[in-house]
Amino acid sequence: MENKTGTYFKYAIGEIILVVIGILIALSINNWNENRKNSNEEIAILQSLDKNLILAKKQSESLVSTEKDSKAVLLLVLGIDTITDKNSISDNIFKDAFWSLENNIPVINTYADLKNSNKLGLIKNQKIKEKFTSLEVNLNKLKGFLDDRLHVQQIRIDDVSENEINFIPLIKSSIPTINITNEKQNNYEQIINNQRIRNLLGIKLNMTQDVLNYRENLDKEIKELIMLIESELHKYK
Repeated sequence: MENKTGTYFKYAIGEIILVVIGILIALSINNWNENRKNSNEEIAILQSLDKNLILAKKQSESLVSTEKDSKAVLLLVLGIDTITDKNSISDNIFKDAFWSLENNIPVINTYADLKNSNKLGLIKNQKIKEKFTSLEVNLNKLKGFLDDRLHVQQIRIDDVSENEINFIPLIKSSIPTINITNEKQNNYEQIINNQRIRNLLGIKLNMTQDVLNYRENLDKEIKELIMLIESELHKYK
C-alpha cells in the first residue's frame, strides 16, 4: 500500500507539473501573440501619424509663407521697410494690408483620433508622446494668438475700411469687370500718415510677427516629430 501511495503521489505531482507547464506555454504563446498584435498596430499608428504630419508640414510651410507675405505688405504700407516709396502703394496692396488675414492652423487629425480612442498608449517611444503633447499645447497657443488678431481685425481695423476710405476701388482686384472711373481715388500717403491708422496697422504687424514666430516654431516641431517617427519605424524593418 505504501508503494502504491508513493506511486500515485508521484504520478499526481507529475500531472500537476505537466498542467502547469502547459498553462505557462499557453500564456507565453498568448503573450507573444498579443505583443505581436500590439506591435503591428503600433506600426500602423506610426505610419498613419507620419503621413498626417507630412501633410501638416506642407500646410505649415504654406502658412508660414503667407504670414511672411502679410508682414512684408504691412512693412511696405507703413513705409518702414527698405522700400519707402508710398507711390508704390496700390489699391491691391492696401487691400492686402488691411484685409489679408490667415487664420488656419495645420491639421493633425490622426493624433486627435488616437487620443479620443485611448490608443496613444500603444506608442512605446515616450519621446514621441511627449513631443505630441508639446505640439498640442503650442497649437492651442497659436490658435489663441490667431483669435486675438482676428478680434483686432474685426473690431478695429475693418472700421477703417468702412469709414475712412473709398472701398469701391479695392473691389476691382476681385471683380475686374467693374468700372471705377468715377470713383474717388484714395490718397494712401495721406491715409497712412493718419496716426490712428498707422497705430492699428502697427498693432496688426506686431501680432502678425508673434503669429509668424509661433508658426515657425510649430513647423520646426512638426519636422522633429516626423524624424522621430520615421526613426522609430526604421527599427521595425
